[in-house]
Amino acid sequence: MKERLKSGYVKMGITVFAAGAALIVLYEVIIHFNRVQEAWSVLSTILSPFIFGLVMAYLLCPVYNVTVRRMYRPAQKAFRTKKTALRFARVIGTVVSLIVLFGVIGGLFALVLPETLRSIIGLIQVMPDRFNDLIDWLERTFTAERNPEIAGAFESVVGRVRDAFMEWSENDLLPLIGVYMSQISQGVIVTLRTLLNILIGVIVCVYFLNSKETFKAQARKTILATMSKKRSDSFMEFAYFANRTFGGFINGKLIDSLIIGILCFILMSILKLPYTVLVSTIVGVTNFIPFFGPFIGAIPSAIIICFSSPIQAVYFLIMILGLQQFDGNILGPKILGETTGLASFWVMFAIIVGGGLFGFLGMVLGVPVFAMIYYYGSRYIENRLKKKKLPVETEAYQEYNQYDIDRKDIL
Repeated sequence: MKERLKSGYVKMGITVFAAGAALIVLYEVIIHFNRVQEAWSVLSTILSPFIFGLVMAYLLCPVYNVTVRRMYRPAQKAFRTKKTALRFARVIGTVVSLIVLFGVIGGLFALVLPETLRSIIGLIQVMPDRFNDLIDWLERTFTAERNPEIAGAFESVVGRVRDAFMEWSENDLLPLIGVYMSQISQGVIVTLRTLLNILIGVIVCVYFLNSKETFKAQARKTILATMSKKRSDSFMEFAYFANRTFGGFINGKLIDSLIIGILCFILMSILKLPYTVLVSTIVGVTNFIPFFGPFIGAIPSAIIICFSSPIQAVYFLIMILGLQQFDGNILGPKILGETTGLASFWVMFAIIVGGGLFGFLGMVLGVPVFAMIYYYGSRYIENRLKKKKLPVETEAYQEYNQYDIDRKDIL
């Protein structure tokens, strides 16, 4: 029986069957994609506390590991056995990690949230006056004496907009108020459920931090039991590379975004620009998106500042341009280094594709995911070239004489 399974025909049959089954599953997924999305939404809702806990544990791993490493040696002198010393070091590492977690969250809420709310309230209060000023300016500019044709068209447009707004208020806005009231009550339930999920996530985070070595050993044991030595080594290499790529990128972007947010706050305070905390928070959060982040945060921030003073919005845009150049050319490379190893074109490609498929999360994680695909694709091509005894350097395939005058076959 074993000899039959080892024959080439049986292996080919199993491969063809697996490929056919995969194509059938892919076809069903594409045809019933809406159902797959609904099922995924339900599953992600159920698993959200565990996902939240694993994300927190992954981000807190450096703090936990450093604390355990620093406390383990002194604990060996205080306790008789290594097991007791390690347990004590893990308890201290867990406590320090939770203090860092709650300290960061509490600090953000205490420092950023009140000032952000005040900025939003002030922005809401000043918006009607700014809109009235805009309308007065338009009426003065497009008066019938100066521009009779433009004035008539402007009054016609304003009239249509006013009528459409009144019709929308009567037909759509008033009925929606009742719907919003019911949604508010549902929002309270969702908030309580979110708080419960956060509490469960913290518990999952603690368990994962203290059991990650056990999980790692169990995973390694399973891989070695189910794969050959060569394939298990390749799989473990892939796991280490993925951890290094994702960990380096996420932790580096966190530090980079924090520094950019603080620098934005300092520069805005020096320039005496309005809504300092609100705008700095927006710039810091959106800076987490590679390449496009500063521009995504600059556009709404400039609009917000423009309600207070258009000239200050211009100053802000100039400041953001300089800050983006500093981040892209000096700060970012110093912190991230060669974490991804991608050229700027592929970074832009990964952000656009990831954002189009998975939104904000895709824009953030698209770069490290594509970096892994690019790395293993490049390695596969290089191995194939080595087998054919061809050079692997890209420069060897570049044609420097393609712009000769006599050539007509250039692309």
